[in-house]
Amino acid sequence: MKTFTKSKVLNEQGGSAVKTISIIVIFLLLLGGGLTIYFQYFNKATFSEEEIATAKEVAQNEFAQASSISVDYTVDQQKDAITSLGYEENKVDKVTTIYEKKQSNETDYYILFSLQPHETIPNLTRALVQVFDRENGGLIYELDNVLTWKEQ
Repeated sequence: MKTFTKSKVLNEQGGSAVKTISIIVIFLLLLGGGLTIYFQYFNKATFSEEEIATAKEVAQNEFAQASSISVDYTVDQQKDAITSLGYEENKVDKVTTIYEKKQSNETDYYILFSLQPHETIPNLTRALVQVFDRENGGLIYELDNVLTWKEQ
């Protein structure tokens, strides 16, 4: 004759709930991993040579404008210089400042301009101009260079 104790019955029910929850969590993790891989590797926008050439020209023009006014500003005044070109400060990380160009919705792209101080030369900053597609947010072109500021 089998005897059932209350603790044995509760333990079996609890174990079953833990198994069910574990299976659901593992399934969600696998699903999330699969979606992440899809969006990172397979869902990339492709751009025509003309779009890339236009974005390259835009990036070069933006850098040329920044380069032409940087000789009149010191490193401490770089925010004033970049905002005078129509940029707004978007984000400040530890040492990198990212500006976003506010343009009308008629353009097919938006621009980020990142500045990072040079490690050894005080009046230089590393500049990164990135041109993104407004429709899907894909990076079309980026230009990496150095800006020389007026010495203090």
